[in-house]
Amino acid sequence: MQTPNLERSLELTRLCQDILSSNDQIYFVTVINKNGRPTESKFRNERIITKFKSQEIEMLYMQRTLQSSLTKEFDDLLGPLDFITIQRETLLEFLFPLSNGIVLVMADLDVVSRYLAKTISFIIRDFEWRFQGPCCA
Repeated sequence: MQTPNLERSLELTRLCQDILSSNDQIYFVTVINKNGRPTESKFRNERIITKFKSQEIEMLYMQRTLQSSLTKEFDDLLGPLDFITIQRETLLEFLFPLSNGIVLVMADLDVVSRYLAKTISFIIRDFEWRFQGPCCA
């Protein structure tokens, strides 16, 4: 029998893998908890993340968590947050809300951002629905 924490960890691993598998142009996926700490990551291409020092990665995750949290403050006025897209010169970043944090996805500029974001949103919704079910509550 698996413990709830182990089961949650395995589910997050599968979530990251499902997102990474959804498009060949995704570099990596990270689940970040509400405290800005990564809980799971999957990489296809580590060339971007290896440029960062560990302190810079920590700062990036904290900043993205704060950005998402502040954006959610307007959910009552503007509707719930679906995702945030950040376009840089070299890549696209996507932030998706998750029940206990966010999912950060970095992808190539050549992706169709709206299509990719919707695809990932569906994967996350399916994950949240499965995890909220009777077996995992």
